[in-house]
Amino acid sequence: LLPPARLGGDGGGGAGGGSGSSSSRVVPMDVDGPKNPQQQQHQQQRNHKRSAAGVSGSSGHNSCVDFDDDAALSDDSSSASSSGVVPPYPPTTSYIYQRMDFDEGMHAYADCELLSVPEGGRSGARPGDRDEIASTLLFNIGQCHRRVEAYDLAAHCYRRAWRALVANVAGDTKHDDDDDDDDDEYAIKIYDNDEVGDNSTKQLPVPSLAVPILQNIGQLQYRLGKIADAIKTYEAALRHAEIIHGTDTTSVGTTLNSLGVLHYHLSSDKSGEAMALFRRSLDIRSRALGRDHPDCATTLNNMGRIHVQRDEFDAALKYYEEALCIRREKLGVDSLDYAATAFNAGQSFHQQHQHDRALELYHEFLRVARARFAGSHRDVAVVLSGIAQIHQERGEQKEALELYEESLRVGKAALGDCHSEVAMLLNRIGNFHFEREDLDAALRAYREGLRIERKVLEPHHPNIIVTLSNLGEIHRQRSDWDAAVKLYHQALDLQRKKFGPEHPDCATTLNTIGLIYDQKGDTCRALRYLQDALVIRRKVLDRNDLDLSATLTYVGTLLYRRNMLSLAMDLFTESLKIRTLVLGPDHRDVAFTMYNVGLVHQHRGSYRDAIDCYKETLRVEKLVLGDEHRDVAMTLYKLGEVYKAQGDEENALQSFQTALDIERKTLGESDPATVARTLNEIGNIYLSRGDVIPMMQAFNEASRIYRSAGLSPHNLIVSGQLYAFEISCPEAAPAA
Repeated sequence: LLPPARLGGDGGGGAGGGSGSSSSRVVPMDVDGPKNPQQQQHQQQRNHKRSAAGVSGSSGHNSCVDFDDDAALSDDSSSASSSGVVPPYPPTTSYIYQRMDFDEGMHAYADCELLSVPEGGRSGARPGDRDEIASTLLFNIGQCHRRVEAYDLAAHCYRRAWRALVANVAGDTKHDDDDDDDDDEYAIKIYDNDEVGDNSTKQLPVPSLAVPILQNIGQLQYRLGKIADAIKTYEAALRHAEIIHGTDTTSVGTTLNSLGVLHYHLSSDKSGEAMALFRRSLDIRSRALGRDHPDCATTLNNMGRIHVQRDEFDAALKYYEEALCIRREKLGVDSLDYAATAFNAGQSFHQQHQHDRALELYHEFLRVARARFAGSHRDVAVVLSGIAQIHQERGEQKEALELYEESLRVGKAALGDCHSEVAMLLNRIGNFHFEREDLDAALRAYREGLRIERKVLEPHHPNIIVTLSNLGEIHRQRSDWDAAVKLYHQALDLQRKKFGPEHPDCATTLNTIGLIYDQKGDTCRALRYLQDALVIRRKVLDRNDLDLSATLTYVGTLLYRRNMLSLAMDLFTESLKIRTLVLGPDHRDVAFTMYNVGLVHQHRGSYRDAIDCYKETLRVEKLVLGDEHRDVAMTLYKLGEVYKAQGDEENALQSFQTALDIERKTLGESDPATVARTLNEIGNIYLSRGDVIPMMQAFNEASRIYRSAGLSPHNLIVSGQLYAFEISCPEAAPAA
């Protein structure tokens, strides 16, 4: 039998993937299968960072993966209801609608507009005055609908107001009473003169009401998650603001800030564009209003969120703390906007493991939120969950569980039993139980969350995919292979429909299914799924990506066990090159792969090369793990085998004895077969040297360990010939 290869990096434990490398070594595949603690810890860190995008949509996860709700704690306190009532839409969308309780600077025009009456009454009216008056009235009616949270009616009025405003410019036959709500883009193009044949219309004056109407249309589009439409509308608002007010005015600064928010929410890939817009906005606002104005604080808060999106928490805190200072001074410590920035800063401190400061700011948010919102509120639930995470990270499990349960009670009271944010809270609770290895409780939480998600989210929503993966991971941990494969296949089907068949997440799930089949003992299927994952990762990932190196290692391990040594060596060598380049020579995952290369050299009989690989593995392991780690013992055992094969009994005996000392300290009674195996090797070396007494002691102890562990003493293997003495294995060894 070939000795077990080691695995490092991505174990594929759930959606998202990634190479992890910060925990204990993967158990050899042909012993217990590829358990994956290092991937789990990496996934916890990666998703927890993702959660820090802002208050109202925070999430976090650990060993099973987490989904994130990117609706960040922004602000629009001007539109917040005192009861924290949730708008009625959208009921089943993939986008968690944008929060209005906290100010991102998106709702800048919340008041009604004054009606402009022509000088001289009707006799002094110009041809377009009637349309402008109608537009103003319709806009103000829309503002009234908005105040009572009748958002659909408000949007309808804003659109009619816009059409009334542009009717005389385009010579359009559509009247302000027209009921067609689907021509917003057409109307915007008309007023921008993109489709007007007569160039003389470009000289017509632009009514100042154009900017508030466009901003409010765009803001409601944003609220519905129609980000691309909202960007077009705000870009039109920006052009009008520059024409009407000039390029360096507060109206332009406000619109630039709103466009920055939209690009922030559109995609993390747009963070550069968003930051450029925020910088322009801050520059204009600072010059026009002063750096200590609340509007500047709004933009600073938004800039902090960009840095969190990039995992740049030091830079984020620079902006958050300045925004917090301004809001404290200008708005007071009871302001919701002050509380929003306090929580956002708290999340960044949380990411930096500055738990005391994070808790202080979390509690500051709770103080304000509980005073401002009657009864239970959704953001109170999320913040309680964040506080619970800190206690969980500190090992204060009882406090963490109490807070998680309180957060769930508050969330259900605020949102009802069937809401996506309640599912997010259940996901966190499931993670908590998973970390504690209470798989039954984790299973209940994930199942309840999945039931909710399937009711309120679109069928292919990423959160459903994550929850299916988490459920699959629980069954995997229970060695319930068939159930695990079924759930991961469900996740894979949704990923393919949502993202396409060659998405990196599909590769991660294929990787996981392959590992499960290997644990199940179905090597052929394992190899097929891992090779499919490898094909995708070669195609869509960078050639030096750590996820690619992980799959190379897994496929190489299966090929090694099939005695396809040349192919295995090619894959191990490629993986080693990637990991050395990305992680440096002193990283644990580099040692993993170096060990596997040594295995191939050993099996080929290239003992000198094998010794070099094992020695380098030992150097890194001792540097990273210390001299008495079980991984060090494993490598020493392999080194002893190679020395023995070379006939270097002195170095072989020294390697085996050092390995035995470590195994006695680290394994104890948890793995008696490993200790007995090393004693067996030591006994055989003494046998070869003719040292009878230490040989008998080693063989007798190995036999006793096998018997006490319920294993057959026939596992004892004697190498070589016994001449003038015979081996005795009494019921109890003399030392006992």
